Amino acid sequence: MPDFESPLSEPERHNPYSRTLEDVQEPPKGFWPTFRQLGPGMILAGSIVGSGELIMTTKLGAVAGFVLLWFLLLSCFIKVVVQAELARHTISSGQTFLEMFNQLPGPATLRPVWLGLPWMSIVVTASVLGTAIFVQFDTRWQTGMMALVVAIGVVFVSIIAGGLLASRQRSSDIPCERPMVNWFMWLWLVAILLTFVNSGAILGAVGQTLEMAMPGFIGAGGARVWAIGVAVLAALILIVGSYQSLEKTLVVLVSAFTFLTLVCTVLLQWTGFAITWDDIQQGMLFQFPDPLTTTVALTALAMYAGTGVAYGEMWNYTYWCVEKGYARNVGVKQDDEAWSRRARGWIRVMYTDVLVTMVVYTVSTVCFYFLGAAILHAQGLDPDGSETIATLSAIFTDSLGGWAATLFVVGSFFVLFSTVLAGVAGSSRLMTDALGVMGIINRNDYRTRLRFIRIFVIFLLVMFTIAYWLFANPPQMLGVTSSIIGAMMYPVLGLGVLYLRYFKVDPSIRPGRWTTGWLWVCGLALAVISPAGILLTLAIQFNWISIGSG
Repeated sequence: MPDFESPLSEPERHNPYSRTLEDVQEPPKGFWPTFRQLGPGMILAGSIVGSGELIMTTKLGAVAGFVLLWFLLLSCFIKVVVQAELARHTISSGQTFLEMFNQLPGPATLRPVWLGLPWMSIVVTASVLGTAIFVQFDTRWQTGMMALVVAIGVVFVSIIAGGLLASRQRSSDIPCERPMVNWFMWLWLVAILLTFVNSGAILGAVGQTLEMAMPGFIGAGGARVWAIGVAVLAALILIVGSYQSLEKTLVVLVSAFTFLTLVCTVLLQWTGFAITWDDIQQGMLFQFPDPLTTTVALTALAMYAGTGVAYGEMWNYTYWCVEKGYARNVGVKQDDEAWSRRARGWIRVMYTDVLVTMVVYTVSTVCFYFLGAAILHAQGLDPDGSETIATLSAIFTDSLGGWAATLFVVGSFFVLFSTVLAGVAGSSRLMTDALGVMGIINRNDYRTRLRFIRIFVIFLLVMFTIAYWLFANPPQMLGVTSSIIGAMMYPVLGLGVLYLRYFKVDPSIRPGRWTTGWLWVCGLALAVISPAGILLTLAIQFNWISIGSG
């Protein structure tokens, strides 16, 4: 979808989902030709830096100090090969993420007749109303309400399961053009509701940045009002812009803010918050903070879920690779050496894109963590609630001086706004693709696809705004939802990519022995870390275990 927002003139000519022999292009050779073909990864970096690095990574440094540096680096390195192998299958087959995972083994049936836009609208509306009611209760009542929601969910899932079994029994006798929908699509439909809260945190953080820049300009609740204005601006940019303009914008914003953060980290060495070699060694000892509290555990889990290539960036990357043209350039699968050579060449370009991006976000991640640990932790500052951005500004002002407050406000606005742009752009494609996979719209009609992408851009920004108005606490919103979605999705992604590696990827372009070995390590780690982290957090919360002197 290289021009999701461009005018609809001759849409089929620019449809990246149509792979023909005429679209075939040979992969570039040499450093500069390859470098000019990079780009999808920088859109991911624009999405990552705002939520993972600026907010959750800095907060983790603030609450844990240097002790969890090893866990931070693990989060950056362990997901890259899973991201790349997802893209390998997309480039070689032309299939998007949801197309791939809708083919995973397990329960599947014809899409129920009632599963359509009206039903989804009712579920979203009910979820918003339920959340609005939930936030009005105090903590005691919220626990009981959560138990009630879980009970209702179990009943609802049972009803769906019964309906699926009944549909399967009838499907052999009743001809129907509805496609098959597997268990993953149902899991994804649940997860997408939680992403509204997750992404609403970033939109709200942009609002807090503007309120910090112009305090009291709007009056009470200024951050909430600013969030609406940010949503309107993002909608205009995404609807009238283009993929190319989005890519170039995010490259500039991410590069500039990453450079500023690196400068602040270096200048920190000439202040009272200088980082010592002992601090770094302490962070690489594979230890936990003493004591390991619920707050630290949940923050670490949220950092892991949102830092590096998060679950959302993993599946969005397949769409950016399609938009960039990697899949179209390979062409339709041919049983000859020319196709295999071309596919391997564009996969090499994709891996270069992935690795360059990894270097960018790893450097910025480590810098943000150092700043949070050295400055905020040393002063006992915890970025939280409506003062999140104001507290985070200390990482600039305490390293560069008071004058850097303006620099931080400008930089944080652009990096958080870039996250909103990249997140909405990716999610609107994903949701539109879901309608095509489920047979609700014609997936081969590019004009329809473009129209629904625009519709979902507006829908998502409205939902994000509502989510922030209800919670107004970005770290809390990110911490809870990122942890839950990570526990749901990382095991599926890790094990699902292993399945694709052995049963779906063409044998002529499968990864080599070393890549496959690392894929096994990372895939199994993704399957274990988030669920284990959730259990550990619950165990600490209910005093089942105690780690450390506390």
